Amino acid sequence: MTKKNKNTSIPLNLSNCERMQALREAPDRTGTPPPLREFDDLNAFETFVRDETWDNEFDNFHAHLTYYPPFVLQEVHDDLEKIKPTMNKNSKKFKRNLQHHIKRHLMTELETVAGYPMDFGKCEIEEDFNTWKLKFVDQGLHGFTEEEEERLHRHWRIEMEVKANRENPLVEVDIKSLPF
Repeated sequence: MTKKNKNTSIPLNLSNCERMQALREAPDRTGTPPPLREFDDLNAFETFVRDETWDNEFDNFHAHLTYYPPFVLQEVHDDLEKIKPTMNKNSKKFKRNLQHHIKRHLMTELETVAGYPMDFGKCEIEEDFNTWKLKFVDQGLHGFTEEEEERLHRHWRIEMEVKANRENPLVEVDIKSLPF
């Protein structure tokens, strides 16, 4: 995949994203895993997901996002110097707000920009001394019929892992869309 020119990208507007009406034929792939794309801005990440759908690559991408969640930025009034040392995975309030942000905002916005429904269901939670991980998997039909997916060879699953640490409120989101 070639690097996309930022000048040709249309700015993201969640109210103007179109839903995919039908699947298209899968591009020919050599079996290599998709390249990892790194992001530190939520809007750039969502724009990338939207562009992958437009490029017919929505079932074969890997992106990593590291960002301060909006609820943290709102609480400190966008001044990173005011971040409290308790804003991390050890705080029940932080965990509750993060889960709410993921389920009510991040997942719905990803579904909107991707153009097809995602059903992550319940998450698997792993916690150790340093990290708190939420793992989501979507292996559904993504709003299309089985016959359509079979005919066009478009079977894919989406894996999303959200990780928070005990050092700071930075959240890491790793999302993979892989054909199978």
